[in-house]
Amino acid sequence: MDKVDKIKSASRRKFLTEIASVPAVALAAGKSFGEPAPVPEPAKTYPRAPFASEGKRFVAVQIGARSFVDEGVAACLDTLQEKGGVNVLMPTVFTYGRGLSGRQVPGQPLPDHGVQEYDQIHGGSYAKVHPEFYASSVVRDIRAPELGDFDILADVTPAARKRGMQVYALFEEAYNPRLIANFERIAEVDIYGRIGRDTCLNNPDARNFLSSMVEDWVKSNDLDGLMWESERQGPLNETIGAYFGKFTGTSFINCFCMHCVRKATEQGINVARAREGYLALELWVKRTYGQPRANDGAFVTYWRLLLEYPEILAWEKFWFKSQEEVYGLIYGTAKEANPKVQVGWHIMHLVTMSPFYRAEQDYSRLMHVSDFLKPCPYNNCAGPRLAQYIKNIQTTVFGDSTPDQVLELHYKLMGLEGEPSLSQLPTTGLSAEYVAAETRRAIADVQGAIPIYPGIDIDIPTGVDEKRTRPEDVKAAVIASFKAGAPGVVLSRKYAEMKLTNLAGAGEALRELGRA
Repeated sequence: MDKVDKIKSASRRKFLTEIASVPAVALAAGKSFGEPAPVPEPAKTYPRAPFASEGKRFVAVQIGARSFVDEGVAACLDTLQEKGGVNVLMPTVFTYGRGLSGRQVPGQPLPDHGVQEYDQIHGGSYAKVHPEFYASSVVRDIRAPELGDFDILADVTPAARKRGMQVYALFEEAYNPRLIANFERIAEVDIYGRIGRDTCLNNPDARNFLSSMVEDWVKSNDLDGLMWESERQGPLNETIGAYFGKFTGTSFINCFCMHCVRKATEQGINVARAREGYLALELWVKRTYGQPRANDGAFVTYWRLLLEYPEILAWEKFWFKSQEEVYGLIYGTAKEANPKVQVGWHIMHLVTMSPFYRAEQDYSRLMHVSDFLKPCPYNNCAGPRLAQYIKNIQTTVFGDSTPDQVLELHYKLMGLEGEPSLSQLPTTGLSAEYVAAETRRAIADVQGAIPIYPGIDIDIPTGVDEKRTRPEDVKAAVIASFKAGAPGVVLSRKYAEMKLTNLAGAGEALRELGRA
């Protein structure tokens, strides 16, 4: 038994049996606020990914169904292999968002391949939906209609196999409530009782829906792996503006549905105090955002609020432990359907910017319900994204400092050196060393127990006057990832927005590494 199997087998004993009997207990947040949450313990050790055991480089690409329909399956696969050295497909099976499906995002430059016009998407499942797996699900009608009967798994996998490529189904937590019948039955609910756009992590029907999809894809198709993309964070981080989207001083504080209230109460969390604390936090943000410095300053009054309402942190912990449970549920469902399927998680880009989000995404915990992790050190779009994040968080928690001082603090907290100033960030991006540093950190956190496949930014959209990807950027990031110890990379976000000249930067990096 090698190092990987020893680490995994030491912790995986009870997880799947717990999921089978009580869907909500795989990673419970503890009986009280001060009690640490137990590490998930799956029932048994599962097979490792073939690429790890054979020593091959894992070179994956994320790709939507539209690209195959527009360019042809064979032509797409040939291009990916010839230009990017790709040997693993990550086709997007489910999403209602534009980030992983459809052609280029409207307003962004069209790439040098594919149909030269923008499209409209409906979204849903881009693979055939087999009704028998959804008999107990309240959400069933999810087939994406815009590409007819095209099945991104059944119509692509055989051709990929002939070329020696593996297939990992990619699905995203991106919904459109208007287009999903019964979505209100699985939706999160905010502190004011409003229905949200995401599912509640503790809603049994929401969990059942995810399990139904996973079981369908794994049992109905010849898959090598599965990757889930869940790009959201808890209510505390959202409320204080700790993210890289535009912050306006208001947030959707979730989730306070009956399922969350019941479960939190059972765990000893005072829900009434949590509500009161978040309402006070929301008021603090409104008084701090864009306003002159208060007598005691932003950070002191923020910390004072957390001391007055420790339930704020308790509810934040409750939220991200619930997300861990869903990771575990997906992992267990896929492994029960096919133990050889490799299951992993896309970790939101924010993990490389925000110390608040990084603290919650504990790789040493996640590795117990993962066969691989894909952290996202997207160095090109990181420039404008990090600049926006700094501007956001400076208006709340770090309002006592200038934006430049806040950036310098974050560089220190995140272990980065020699990166651009705030004024340079949007047009410069971050360096390949940033990619390497995040890769080394992830590998160290999982103690080498599971593969780390960093996401490589190829033409992820930025503003007109902001940093754009160049072939040398891609080449440097790929080389940095492998030299930092990663056994593979994931070319991201989607093939439909990548220029072939930039995709070729990955192929050039692989050839150079092969000569080294």
